[in-house]
Amino acid sequence: MLVLLLHGKTGLSIELAKRINGEIISADSMQIYKGLDIGTAKVTKEEMQGISHHLIDICNIDEKFSVADFKEMCYDKIDEIFSREHNPIIVGGTGLYFSAVVNDMQFGKQDFDLEYRENLYNLAESNSNEYVHNMLKKIDPKSASQIHPNNLKRVIRALEIAKMSNELKSKHMENEQKRISNMDNKYSFLLYAFDYDRDVLYDRINKRVDIMIDMGLVDEARMVYDLNLGSDNTCMQAIGYKEFFPYFEQKATLQECVDKLKQETRKYAKRQLTWFRNKLDVKYLAPSENIDCLINDIIKDINTL
Repeated sequence: MLVLLLHGKTGLSIELAKRINGEIISADSMQIYKGLDIGTAKVTKEEMQGISHHLIDICNIDEKFSVADFKEMCYDKIDEIFSREHNPIIVGGTGLYFSAVVNDMQFGKQDFDLEYRENLYNLAESNSNEYVHNMLKKIDPKSASQIHPNNLKRVIRALEIAKMSNELKSKHMENEQKRISNMDNKYSFLLYAFDYDRDVLYDRINKRVDIMIDMGLVDEARMVYDLNLGSDNTCMQAIGYKEFFPYFEQKATLQECVDKLKQETRKYAKRQLTWFRNKLDVKYLAPSENIDCLINDIIKDINTL
């Protein structure tokens, strides 16, 4: 059974769905949350044009949702869509979510230590993210080399895994790679992404942030801030929201926060592109090409399988 995956480009995915009797599954780690519409660039009902979309607005902001949860729900949706004799198209920007589905990633059942986790967040706040990252370097240098110091949630989770289990995160990932190389998935996948020139991509990001500001992103970020859900909450750490917290605390100007958001979004886009190149078999599309031509090329690929 063939599953299509598209990194980005909402418009293309909807036009493709019209052509191949498709339904869209969102693979965006933030679009799952209700109320986070502007900062996540969530597709609107009008933009959907009657095409069914799944795994959007399925969680409240204070709920926890993991990549393991996504994988399980995504597989269920794929089977459900096939049962209607429709074609699933997975669309989004979260590289780990794509990998989880394509590679049928297995997730350990490590225990959680909330007190240890909170202590690590406090250490990062009182010292720095780099301080906590250095702790990981001493315990699991391979994982540390693969996780940016500012990705505090992943740094802390790697430390937590090392403390609570007998297996380092890096060792778990090595075992995963061996398993993936020998796996036989019941689905076939075609994965596409756009090959933007870096300057063009960064310019698009800057303009998109400006549009989001005009749409009311600051008010949406204020709503998240006022919830005060704690430092380990996904939404409190999400790009698009946390950058404005210094403004609400009168520690930075609004323009400084907007500039910071553009910078962090550019860094995130670069990390995601690196993830796709290194972790997945991707076919790149020319962003300047006509949408109809792109869709025709994708359909040709489908017909050759």
